[in-house]
Amino acid sequence: MNRQSRDQWNNEILNEVFLAVIASEPLRNALIFKGARILNLHLRENRQSLDLDSNIAPQLVASTPDLGAQARFLEEQIPAALRRHFERQNPVRFALGRVKVDRQPPKGHPRGWDAFHLNINVQDNLLPGVLGLPVIQMDMAAPETLGPDAVETLTVQGIPAKVYALHRIAGEKLRAYLTSLPPYRRKMQGGAREFRVKDLHDIARILRARPASNEEFWTKAGGEFQLACQSRLVDCQGLESFMENWSLARERYEADGSLRNVTFDEAERALKIVAGLIEGQRIFPLEFPIP
Repeated sequence: MNRQSRDQWNNEILNEVFLAVIASEPLRNALIFKGARILNLHLRENRQSLDLDSNIAPQLVASTPDLGAQARFLEEQIPAALRRHFERQNPVRFALGRVKVDRQPPKGHPRGWDAFHLNINVQDNLLPGVLGLPVIQMDMAAPETLGPDAVETLTVQGIPAKVYALHRIAGEKLRAYLTSLPPYRRKMQGGAREFRVKDLHDIARILRARPASNEEFWTKAGGEFQLACQSRLVDCQGLESFMENWSLARERYEADGSLRNVTFDEAERALKIVAGLIEGQRIFPLEFPIP
C-alpha cells in the first residue's frame, strides 16, 4: 500500500471511528470534537483529514474527576462503540483489533493539562492480505475555558455531535500557531517544535468563509482566542508575536505540498487582517505568568 492509498484508507476509517463515537450517547456527552475534520464540516469542504481531535468535556470531569477512572471509561466505551458500529455494516467490512488508551504525558502534566491518546487497530475485510495497515490515532486534550457559545451541535449523517463552533476553532488555530514558536517553547521549557504553518493556512480558509466584514464572528473569535491563550498560558503582544521568525515560517509553508490551495502570501494577508481585528477589540497584549 503506497502513501496515497494509506492516507485515503486512514481518512476513510477515521470517518467511521468518528461516526461510531458520536453514535454512543455516553461518549457524545464526554467528548467535544474539534480540529481539521470539524473545520472541514463547518466549511462544507470535502477535504481529507488524517486527524481526529477532541477535548474532554467538562461533564466527564465533573462526573469522573479521577484520571484513572476517565481512562477506564474510555477503555470500556470506545471499543464497545466501535464494535456496535462495525457490526451494523452490511456487509461487515471492518473488525476491531486492539484499543490502547495512554495518558499524555505518561506521568501526568505538571500543570494539570492531562490528555489521552488512543491507538486503534482495525482489520479491513476488503484488504485481507494487506499487512501493516495504519494504526488509527485519536487525541483527547484536557478541558479548556470556553465562551458561552463555543460548543454547538453539528449533525453528521443524521447523528448529533458536540463540536467546537467555527469561531472557537479560529481562536484555537491562532493560539496553536503561537505555541509552536520559540518564545512559548522557552517559556514552558519545552524543546524545539515544527512551526504549525497549517494553522496559518486554516485561518485563511476561515477568513474566506467569514470575511472581516462579519464583525460578530470575529468578535467571538477574538474572545475565544483570549480564552484559549489563557487556558495554556500563551502570551501575545500582537501581530509581532505571530511574525516571529517569519522567513522560516514561509520556508516551511512553501515546502508543504498539502497547502497549495492557499498561497503563503494569502495566508500572511489573512493573518494580518485577523490580528488587526483582534487588536481593535483591545485584547492585546496577553500576558499570563507561570503560577
